[in-house]
Amino acid sequence: MTPFRSLIAALLIFLAPLGAMAQTPSTAAPGSEASAISSGEAVQRLLDVLQDDQARTALIERLQADEAATPDTQTNAAAPPPALAQQVAESTAVAGRQFLTEMQRVAGQLVSSFGVLVNLNTSDSFKDEALRLVMTIFTTIVIGLVLMRVAKVLTGRHAPPPTAGFWRRARSTLIVSLLRLVSVAVAWATGYALATFVFSDTGAPSTAQSLYLNAYLVYGVVRVILRAINSPNADEEPALSVLAPRAQEIIYRNQVLVAGIVTQGLLFLVPLARAWLGFAAVHPVRVLVATVAVGMALRAIRQIRNALILAKDDRVTGEKTASSTVAAGAQHMWQGLWPILALAYVGYAWFIAVTRPALIESVILRGTLFTFGALVMVLVGMRILRSIGQTQVRLPSAALSVMPSLAGRITVVVMILAWLSAIFLLLFAVSVAVWGWGWIDTSFWTNAAVQGVMWRLMSAVLMALIATMIWALVDGWIEYRLTQTVGGTVPTNRTRTLLSLFRNGFTIALVILATMITLAQLGINIAPLLAGAGVIGLAIGFGAQKLVQDVITGVFIQLENAINVGDVVMAGGVSGGVERVNIRTVRMRALDGSVHIVPFSSVDVVTNMTRDFGAHLMEMGVAYGTDIAYAKAALFEAYDRLMQEPEHAEFVTQPLEMQGVTAFGDNSITIRCRVLTVAGKHWGVGRRYNELVKVVFDERGIDIPFPQRTLHFPAGMEQALVLPAPKGDVVDGTAKPTDKD
Repeated sequence: MTPFRSLIAALLIFLAPLGAMAQTPSTAAPGSEASAISSGEAVQRLLDVLQDDQARTALIERLQADEAATPDTQTNAAAPPPALAQQVAESTAVAGRQFLTEMQRVAGQLVSSFGVLVNLNTSDSFKDEALRLVMTIFTTIVIGLVLMRVAKVLTGRHAPPPTAGFWRRARSTLIVSLLRLVSVAVAWATGYALATFVFSDTGAPSTAQSLYLNAYLVYGVVRVILRAINSPNADEEPALSVLAPRAQEIIYRNQVLVAGIVTQGLLFLVPLARAWLGFAAVHPVRVLVATVAVGMALRAIRQIRNALILAKDDRVTGEKTASSTVAAGAQHMWQGLWPILALAYVGYAWFIAVTRPALIESVILRGTLFTFGALVMVLVGMRILRSIGQTQVRLPSAALSVMPSLAGRITVVVMILAWLSAIFLLLFAVSVAVWGWGWIDTSFWTNAAVQGVMWRLMSAVLMALIATMIWALVDGWIEYRLTQTVGGTVPTNRTRTLLSLFRNGFTIALVILATMITLAQLGINIAPLLAGAGVIGLAIGFGAQKLVQDVITGVFIQLENAINVGDVVMAGGVSGGVERVNIRTVRMRALDGSVHIVPFSSVDVVTNMTRDFGAHLMEMGVAYGTDIAYAKAALFEAYDRLMQEPEHAEFVTQPLEMQGVTAFGDNSITIRCRVLTVAGKHWGVGRRYNELVKVVFDERGIDIPFPQRTLHFPAGMEQALVLPAPKGDVVDGTAKPTDKD
């Protein structure tokens, strides 16, 4: 058989396990059916084939065909392989014939299963054993119902309100589930004791009784697990699901029905048929149980799908608004995907149960358990996604008093952890399901390369989280120092500036360092990155001299404490209030609202107008005829009125400093005085003082001269400068020329 034909055959085997019978030993993969069954099971398989007429005939024909084809194969060993289309057609035809043959055999066994009761042994011993089995079943069920009723009364005390959170419902559900498990265990132990000492003549339970009790225990545990997820009485007892009570009831009833048919059928009815009717009745009964279970499962899938469509999301309305978009999208995708997966699972399980019963435990049971675990992970992951928006970290009041923004920053870190955990759970759930069905070899998880990749990813995530926590702590402390008082003192402008620069520098350094360490943990060699960064830094140093000059000048300006946030400075030919100081630029806001961003390389002189204290310098001009002492008294009176206004007086630090006459101008005599104030307040105080000086000068009759010229003439010159009267008649004050003119 060519490699391509082996591949086609392997695909057909995957889709229809019946095709495995037609493959040669060279195409059987490790872990196939032949290696999965024991010698006793192989004997049973052989007996099944020999007892079935159709299967025996097919086996004989297959052996004859292989024997007849052997000489041709040896003779035509060098013949070219058939065409691709011919290979596909032959493989499809063989698989189709085998599938039809197997289905005919299954149909015959299904029909023969209805005639099994005809072969029942009607002896007295059989009747006694059947009666003891019925009594065991009846008493166990009654005891279980009574204990469940008691457990229900006890669980009513632990039922949380419908608006309770997820973790509170989970805790209550765990307590209730433990009580139910105890009830199942007590009912099983009581039934086992009755089967041993009451309904037995030999002092030990019979095979049929043991089979039923074991099936009862397994079914009871399955019922408790299903009820913990979806409760049939969700209004009165806790459950993990947040669906509407009616939807939970429909889901639970259908799941319990299918689980009961499967567990009681495979663990009780099939072994009981073998014990009472013989080996020949095992396969028909198994086919009947599997077919009934498939029918109920298909019905359950349809009803559960309809119930989920009609369900009104969550009982807790607040959870719907807090759901993230990703969680809602994942839930919508899952609602459309799970019916298809469920149908594929049901069909595959039924096919294995009726055609390859030896693989039920190694394939179906193992795959089902792993798939159930994967579904639990998926539900937990989706639940984490839905609750991310409600995450809120609460810290002690002492920590909040020191760093009030720390809780919010830690909340962000916790939300990132929740995202990573949810994504990891979803991906791990897929891998667990695939591994459980045997699509991934067990050695995949023990591979050194795979484990190395996983550890590297975990180390990288851990380093990123540690760096994030360090940033949150440092940034929270800086924010506290910038906004709160420490030791009763308000942070100065220099403190604000230096802390802001430190926060920027620390953030950049931490990001670079954490990135390098994370890349190193991922197995990436960072030596070329460091070398490249050095080369790039050298190129920047040569090609961006202005940038380097900006940085160096900015460092020295900060060391000299020349500019701080909140100061009013003049630098680079512009002035304004400093809003931000970076490592290479200063941002200033002008009085008209415009913003100036000045690089430090263009700053030659820094004029800081708000350092230490402020001063309003008054240079007042008075006329030459004004009494200087009288003008000074007016200035002092204006100062006294200023000090009577609390909103301005609180900023004045010293008495009025009168400096006297400083200049003789063309039109006035200049008198200088100065008002000292708190830094940055001299503009407001000066404006108010100017207003008061004008008011006092007006009240005292002191003229404030303005630019003007006065002409002085010598004695007797006034008549010489008088113009002659105009000639002519004067009409209405206007001279009109005469004829003599």
